[in-house]
Amino acid sequence: MNKKLLMLVALLCALPTLSALAKSEPQNVLTLKQALKNTEQQNLQLKRYPYHQKILTALKSQAALSPNPELSFEAENFLGTHGSHAFSGAQYTLALSQLIELGDKRQSRINYATANIKAQTIEYKNTRLALLATTAERYYQVLKFQALIALNSERKNTVKQALNAIEKRAKAGAVSSADVTRMCYALSQVDLNTAMLQSEFKRSRLALNELWQEEQVSDYYAGDLSQIAAIKSEAALLDMVNTAPEFALLQQQYMQQTANLALQKSTGQSDLTLGGGVRYNQQTDASSLVFSFSMPLQLSNANSGNIEAAQHQLTLLNEQQGQLRIQLRKQIRTLYAYYQGKAAQAQLLTQRVIPQAKTLIKQSLKSYQQGQISVLQLLDAQQALFDAKRALIITHSELYQVLLTLERLTGQPLIETHQS
Repeated sequence: MNKKLLMLVALLCALPTLSALAKSEPQNVLTLKQALKNTEQQNLQLKRYPYHQKILTALKSQAALSPNPELSFEAENFLGTHGSHAFSGAQYTLALSQLIELGDKRQSRINYATANIKAQTIEYKNTRLALLATTAERYYQVLKFQALIALNSERKNTVKQALNAIEKRAKAGAVSSADVTRMCYALSQVDLNTAMLQSEFKRSRLALNELWQEEQVSDYYAGDLSQIAAIKSEAALLDMVNTAPEFALLQQQYMQQTANLALQKSTGQSDLTLGGGVRYNQQTDASSLVFSFSMPLQLSNANSGNIEAAQHQLTLLNEQQGQLRIQLRKQIRTLYAYYQGKAAQAQLLTQRVIPQAKTLIKQSLKSYQQGQISVLQLLDAQQALFDAKRALIITHSELYQVLLTLERLTGQPLIETHQS
């Protein structure tokens, strides 16, 4: 057999190909750490939270205000008939009154406003963690398609080299034109797959950029999907349920509603208005003091409906806490089992399937050299290796997605990630 042809066939089995070695260094490299930093600094949703904080702080200041005193002036018995003509018999009263809030209303308003601020702070932390998790998820999607495109590029070079070899053998009459057509079809299939992957790669990059105010143009995304961090035990993950972001927010909402119930009860209590002043009688040229006292007759609680609604809301939140705890534990168990299954698949691909595919290529190459199989059968062996490597990339990507979902549920910090 032609030595050049044997060397060419051997070259088909070499990974990576020479074109990958000749690839120029990327200019704009984005890391996961930088992507997370972009989200913290540029995400519009996070940028709005300081304004919400200022609004709630202003409302707390408003809640701490007490009612202002009222100054009143009253004139009587003037511009009348008989002895009250003009202002000769007029009486003037200058008084000052003050509404005195009972039922600790002011402190109840402050407590409720404080609970609102705390709930908003927890909501901000949860939103931040969720956005960082989304950033990491989208970044790993970009990494997946980047790796698949690189793998498909290797496959294309392999098919092109095989096509050149078959075309030479076809000219020499060693193979039929059908073999050439089959290889051309295989090359077209690779090109089609490349076009599909490029489209998904672009879409995943745009999805990542949606999280930022400024577009990040990158030639290459740093990271290795095969570097999977060790997952915590199922028991350790289940123990984190009580400190999970969703659970922490629900607990604060319970405290918030408790403060609201106290506020509604205090609002239902009647307030007292005290007043005092001076009265002057122009006709007698005499002055006297006046005193006033007023308080609504509380024949029924005017705020009973709001009090009952607040009580029912507390009961509902208490039920939700128990339901959320059960739901989170179920989700964690499901995700943990799924992670273990995918990890087992990745281990099987790495330790058995891929090594066996490489062995199959060596054996197929030897059989081809002895004329026992065709070059197309050799390429089938090569395709098996590419399929196994593609499956490993996808499995690693799925492992990261599960890991990030677990971190989102348990409240693990995402800024310190597995890769920089």
